[in-house]
Amino acid sequence: MNLRTTTILKVLGLFVLALFAVTAGGAYWLARTEDTCWKQEAAGAFQKYSALKTRSDILRHADIEKDPGSNPVEVVEKDPNGCSFGSNGQTVLRFSFGDSNKLTKIQVFRNYVASDYEMDLIEERSY
Repeated sequence: MNLRTTTILKVLGLFVLALFAVTAGGAYWLARTEDTCWKQEAAGAFQKYSALKTRSDILRHADIEKDPGSNPVEVVEKDPNGCSFGSNGQTVLRFSFGDSNKLTKIQVFRNYVASDYEMDLIEERSY
């Protein structure tokens, strides 16, 4: 090989390495940004609902007209919420109640609508 071919191969190799580094960094940044967004969704949900202590208060505040009668109660808080790449993510809240219809637990899940994805727990708080 002559000097010109060697130089071209070195430059091409450095270009491919730089492209790989930028792509890997972008993928890492995107994943971290999405996780941060989901954590903010959970914090907002806890702030919105944690002051409410009874089933009727929560159902009224969640704008559910008819009590589903189930325990736990699931509520889609935001659809879509914008946290997922492609904007197909939902913030789903699950409220659990004790015997006297007092709130015992709030769970916040991420759910992707356009896939076979099962809901993933982001955060949970017990009361």
